[in-house]
Amino acid sequence: MINFNCLSCNVNQAVKIINLFDLPREQGEKMVKAVLEYLSNADYTESNPQIMDGTWRIICSNIGNTDPYKNIKIHYNSEMLKMYNEIVSIINASENKFMTALKAAIVGNLIDFAAKYTFSMEELKQKIADSGNLRPDIDHSKQLYSKLKNAKTLLYIGDNCGEIVLDKVFIEFIKKEFPNITVFYGVRGNPVLNDITLEDARMVEMEKTATVIENGDSSLGTVLSRVSGKFNKIFYEADVVISKGQGNYESLQAAGRGGIFFLFMAKCDLVAEILGVKIKSILCMENSVPLTVKP
Repeated sequence: MINFNCLSCNVNQAVKIINLFDLPREQGEKMVKAVLEYLSNADYTESNPQIMDGTWRIICSNIGNTDPYKNIKIHYNSEMLKMYNEIVSIINASENKFMTALKAAIVGNLIDFAAKYTFSMEELKQKIADSGNLRPDIDHSKQLYSKLKNAKTLLYIGDNCGEIVLDKVFIEFIKKEFPNITVFYGVRGNPVLNDITLEDARMVEMEKTATVIENGDSSLGTVLSRVSGKFNKIFYEADVVISKGQGNYESLQAAGRGGIFFLFMAKCDLVAEILGVKIKSILCMENSVPLTVKP
């Protein structure tokens, strides 16, 4: 069920695309009106990730581009790949490599073109450098470590471009710590905003670290009623699920299975208020705190 505050994020995405492509007034107006018409008839029992899928389809149709953030995704993937060795060195120099790799992966969730806030590469680089000293506002990392210790399979569901490089580094450290674990890495089935697809996974060579699987859907999250049967099967059979990003949290926090750990940055007032944390807090949270949707 969508919160009414989330509707502004849908409209804001249309405005971002208008500005990104410097669309003519007439074209931008047509697109915004189409989005508003869609939102006026949307099923508000659905989650925001589901509704955003419809909004995104309208935006892409109006500009004749199914992946308008493609070049931006390539840019951030490239920038983070340049930092790969530095990130690994930061983690290796820390006292608790697993924990530092985990926090660095969460910090990468800062890269998001669906959020209302803005960010800079300088801010991101500083947070990565400081990741060893950061403290998650909700910290279930010990529980995650314990579950991974006894796990044979892990499904790691990715989120954003650039961030995928930090996911890869974290998975590499997980496999060093638990060499017998099999890791699947989930990506979106089709482009949606700056979320990762198979193309991004190939660019960062994720297949060398994990088995990459598409979820078969283009929702801004992981909507289990829409994903492929193969993805659904892996989701429910994996011993542990690591879910990255707020959109995945919104769509999976009531998934009906244990062993899910949400790693994300609180990016809006609604989620931050419900969880009792500040905006841009980093969180490692087992699925025991449901998101209560207010009108």
